[in-house]
Amino acid sequence: MKTYWRFIPSAGVPLAGLLALSACGGGGGGGNAVIAPTTVSGTAAKGLVKQAKVLVCRIVNGTPEADASCASTISGSDGSFTVSLSDGFTGPVMIKVMAGTASMMLDETTGADVPYNMTMTAMVPAVSAATIVYVTPFSEMAAHAIGTTGIDAAKIRQAMATVQTLMTGFGIDLTVKPMMDLKNSGSDPATLGKQSNMVKQLARVMMAAKNAGSLTDANGTPCNAPGTSTAQQVSCATAAMSRVMTGVATTDASLAAIIIAALNSQNATSVTMPIIKVDGTLNMQMADMTTDASMQTAMQGAGMTTNNAASTVHVMMQGMR
Repeated sequence: MKTYWRFIPSAGVPLAGLLALSACGGGGGGGNAVIAPTTVSGTAAKGLVKQAKVLVCRIVNGTPEADASCASTISGSDGSFTVSLSDGFTGPVMIKVMAGTASMMLDETTGADVPYNMTMTAMVPAVSAATIVYVTPFSEMAAHAIGTTGIDAAKIRQAMATVQTLMTGFGIDLTVKPMMDLKNSGSDPATLGKQSNMVKQLARVMMAAKNAGSLTDANGTPCNAPGTSTAQQVSCATAAMSRVMTGVATTDASLAAIIIAALNSQNATSVTMPIIKVDGTLNMQMADMTTDASMQTAMQGAGMTTNNAASTVHVMMQGMR
């Protein structure tokens, strides 16, 4: 009879060493070590980020492993990704969504794709068998606060909480999917409301990048300076948002006020909303996210019945900021 063990590396003992020990030891019992892989899945969005390189990097002794050692994949047309860690790693990880030659992102204000030319990051305190994470400019804020050394689960949780507290007025929740998912949440209007709110706030980031002259790069040049592309404006605005974070529990109050004012000044009256339909296909619906009627029309366009759309949107709108 075979006995199966799951080996988890302890401090100072590399996984390869443990596997070697398991292969050699044991008085001829013939047992085989079986390690259950862990998985990191999610969505990259500013709007949806497509064909980008996604790295999932283990954080060991407070430092992320080198890019070349990270598990990787390419984001799909809906911004989704799934990466398996075959060694069963269960510690903290850094997720990096990096630009490639064909990387694009949705411009929610036009419905068109534009080049994605930056890196957005998120961190997870601990990986499980099936971990879900969403990589957005808001997760990038938390990752920027943490830095790349001395990282641990407590710092990751603190940085995430600080971002959410700072962005309370926008209802930011880093654990909420940044698109509406009728396949998995269609019968849960409250969750759909949180998801639609994330779509709305990400659209506001796009609008602010294009329209708010108060958002600048580190040298004080406006993100929307003449001659800049949409991709450059978004990259600049995302970096400006990150600079608000001066530590896992501290922020630059003056810069935070500028960012919040810039986002608040954007009115999401014409937003291309990504929606996963009940059959799992991606659907895009343009809507005025400030009115029930327009949102109901969009939900119907994504497959909801008239009555269901009306009752669902009534609850959804209560969860939007």
